[in-house]
Amino acid sequence: MKKLFFVIILFTYITLAQSEFRSNREIIQAGKYYNSEIHYFPAANSFNVFYIYKISNSQLFFEKVSDQFKAGIAVNIEIKDSAGQVIERGFDNQNVTVKDFDLSNSDEHFINGLIKFNLPKGKYSFFPIISDLISKRERRLSPVKIDISDSDSILQPIVINPNLNICSDGTEFYQIINNSSAVPFNQPTNSLVIPVTRDGIRKLKYSVFSAESTIIKDKNIDEIIFLNNTISICDKNAILSKSSDKDSIKYFVINNFSAGLPEAPIRIEITTDSLNSNKQKFNIDVIWIHKPKSLIDSVQAIKFLEIIEPREIVSELLTKKDYVNSLNQYWKPKDPTPETNYNELMNEFYSRIDYCEVTFKTISGNSGAKTDRGKIYIRYGAPDSVKRDSNIDDKVMETWFYKQLKRTFIFIDNDGTGKFQLVGNQ
Repeated sequence: MKKLFFVIILFTYITLAQSEFRSNREIIQAGKYYNSEIHYFPAANSFNVFYIYKISNSQLFFEKVSDQFKAGIAVNIEIKDSAGQVIERGFDNQNVTVKDFDLSNSDEHFINGLIKFNLPKGKYSFFPIISDLISKRERRLSPVKIDISDSDSILQPIVINPNLNICSDGTEFYQIINNSSAVPFNQPTNSLVIPVTRDGIRKLKYSVFSAESTIIKDKNIDEIIFLNNTISICDKNAILSKSSDKDSIKYFVINNFSAGLPEAPIRIEITTDSLNSNKQKFNIDVIWIHKPKSLIDSVQAIKFLEIIEPREIVSELLTKKDYVNSLNQYWKPKDPTPETNYNELMNEFYSRIDYCEVTFKTISGNSGAKTDRGKIYIRYGAPDSVKRDSNIDDKVMETWFYKQLKRTFIFIDNDGTGKFQLVGNQ
């Protein structure tokens, strides 16, 4: 009964707004702070090539101007052909202004930018250089190679948010997720759209393979949308907009693409007919974006379960050789969305572990998740409000209030090291 109560409480707090203790965790990046993708579409005797990028605020230097914080980035692209000759250069810069200091250090707010080129078919290397406009620091990134061919009727798949949005100018669009062409494992409702260049293609089918197995075999893709053959920036988002007749291109849509995929590299093979005469292969990473750090070490992740489980259960899980599978099997019956491989409850539990490890760590270096405050936070989530004052012995005291649960917890720092002990609850 106690375990069931924990699961209900934890699932409830997944959907509640967070208090001052933690800001909302938005999913935006594939484990790094600068993301870029290159997509191209055929034009008259050439190709329009789009280099899109995004960088989080946390990677920028902000300068305080009056009551605001300002930053900016410049991106330079140098393109070399197969002979190593520079044949094109492109440039873009973007600025950002925030009023809240915390936003200036956010991993979850970012700048989007775009550089457009027009190139003939061929093999190219893109050499990006990013420069911070405040600090003047410059960084050269690894080159990105692309092969533009006019024989390809199936182009690079693009991950989009499936919700149709409206730009400030009235344009209807789909947001490009842009995680360096990676698919977010923990955002299973995203769609994968596949541009095709031949009008006669009525249907596609696809197969998905991991290093160990065949995940999907010859599944038909029937849904089609028509969008522009161009990428643009709208309201600070990289977008594909709905088309007019003159510049439309057909996109085949796989909804909820990552729902049944593992958190691992995959290969997707797309064909236009039953004879597999026209097959395109794409290697794609399926990545758990902002994966809790406490999940990286599976043994330690299992040990953290002692906060909510008897020691015998934790010991039994540790006797199994495949710790990752053991951990996943423990959380599987508690998954609020069993139709997907991503487990929101598991993510929430270990996200709380991460938060507590940092926030409630004592001066002596003890685990913050295993302190009394950590255990309460992990079980019940962020309190609705916190009151801090001193008791009659001049010891610092915290009182946590949970309105929905109608519960209050009182903690006292008896030795002044930040190790608050639970002394009362009601």
